[in-house]
Amino acid sequence: MMKYRVKRMTVSSSAAWALSFCLVLSSVFAGTAWAGEPQVLRIPIDEEPDSFNVARVSDYYSAMVASQVIEGLTGIVVRDGREVAVPACAESWETSEDGLTWTFRLREMKWADGEPLRASDFVYGISRVLDPATASPISGKVRFIKNAGDVLLGKKQPSELGLEAPDDRTFVVRLEHPVPYLLQSAAGTAMFPARRDVVEKFGDAYGTDADKVVGCGPFNLADWVHNSSIAFVKNPLYWDADNVKLDRLEMKVVAEESAKVGDFENGGLDLVSIYSVEWAKKLDEKGGYVKNVVAMPETKYVFFNQTVPPFSSPKVRLAFSLALDREEIYRDVSLGLDPAAWGWLPPAMGLDGENFRKLAGDPIKDLAAAHPDPRALLAEGLKELGMSEAPEGLKIVLMCHNATRDFAEYLQQAYKTRLGVDLELDPVEWPVFQERNRNLDYQMGYKSYYADFNDPSSMMDLWITGTRTIPTGWSNERYDALVREAGQSADKALRAKDYAEAERILLEEGTIAPYAYSTGFDYVHPYVKGYAAPTFTAMLYKTVSVER
Repeated sequence: MMKYRVKRMTVSSSAAWALSFCLVLSSVFAGTAWAGEPQVLRIPIDEEPDSFNVARVSDYYSAMVASQVIEGLTGIVVRDGREVAVPACAESWETSEDGLTWTFRLREMKWADGEPLRASDFVYGISRVLDPATASPISGKVRFIKNAGDVLLGKKQPSELGLEAPDDRTFVVRLEHPVPYLLQSAAGTAMFPARRDVVEKFGDAYGTDADKVVGCGPFNLADWVHNSSIAFVKNPLYWDADNVKLDRLEMKVVAEESAKVGDFENGGLDLVSIYSVEWAKKLDEKGGYVKNVVAMPETKYVFFNQTVPPFSSPKVRLAFSLALDREEIYRDVSLGLDPAAWGWLPPAMGLDGENFRKLAGDPIKDLAAAHPDPRALLAEGLKELGMSEAPEGLKIVLMCHNATRDFAEYLQQAYKTRLGVDLELDPVEWPVFQERNRNLDYQMGYKSYYADFNDPSSMMDLWITGTRTIPTGWSNERYDALVREAGQSADKALRAKDYAEAERILLEEGTIAPYAYSTGFDYVHPYVKGYAAPTFTAMLYKTVSVER
């Protein structure tokens, strides 16, 4: 999932929903949770989500908020320190001996407006993601469905996908090849159900406001004040409503860590995730909080628009990657928090039970040894493009997010010092950043990617030709073949070999410039119970309670 930081609905108008909303809202007093009083959890969110229309967004924030309102076939929970898939909309499932056919038996449950949830809603929801007309940035996450590749290329119709609804409560998924992580994928937004009547009613406005989406999850969207706050209330029609402890979930958009920490210390927030050593030390010194240190499956990277010069040259891109002093960033920018990235996949990523980084090594270190002078490599690339071979005088526009201008200024200085290149900063708000990325309306930028599940495919499939999760204009037939072979194989050694070679192609062509792996701190007030954030999926707050 795309995140800005380097992390970073609607309601139904039915009488049942309206009654629950009024009952909860009339008795809520923020911060109270005594016996008999409503339970309210207040949390920060780093950025405004793009939309609740999950088929058209890929950012972490949209996926996280949508997951409170819409539920997938499965859910991911933490048990004894392990993340496991559990029944959600599907109460049970079975698979064929060859692993190519999965049959899910749905619960008898309803959408928030009282309409029954049907297997056809899953057929429609997933078909939307794979329909080229949607141009979904998350289509690569379900490319394993039979005929998905041909549908994405326009060679077949969405109706020919391996998705069937024999009856209202039976949903059948046919695959191109066995997928060992299918139950994890079934919890993700790419496999969420969707209501055709609701989507068609609102058209392009679907999911953009609090009255333009209907959910089937533990919460209903009560209010969305754009760029300020999002509020949810308990969904009384949810199948597991008796076990949802919170009456209200409030998310406040707060980008600045100083503001988040201050609000948390003053009791305005019940938990906070932070990404700086400075603020972690401050909270540690104060004490009295529950703390978790999280090595996240997230990679921070610089990316380039490769459809136009100078970044149409692999040598130019690689020069920009190798000019980054990753150890300096680790030491002086993150203050020893985020380890230097020497590959695309983070150390948290496994492959069939083993650490992928240990299997694949450090390809960026190898590239740095082979090209010790990035400025000379840049000059060579510029000369091949017919441009001046002197990097001095080259001007590049760096698209950046307003909240991380400090890092943009660091890059500005670093590239001037090491390459002689002048960077012009172009700060924008996050929704604009994402839209311009999608439209290839930039020269270079930086953000991060957070893996959805613990398999290399979750981050390697993003770069297969035609996938639009991170639009850069890059394409490589050898890369595509390696990643597809690895994804279809059950041979651990072959998968490790293919993914390692594919990652090296990705990096030696300078497609992106990974520079750090994310580490975060969760601080929780002790009266918050049941908070156990999974590593690879969005946190679901249905398990949390407030016990003052």
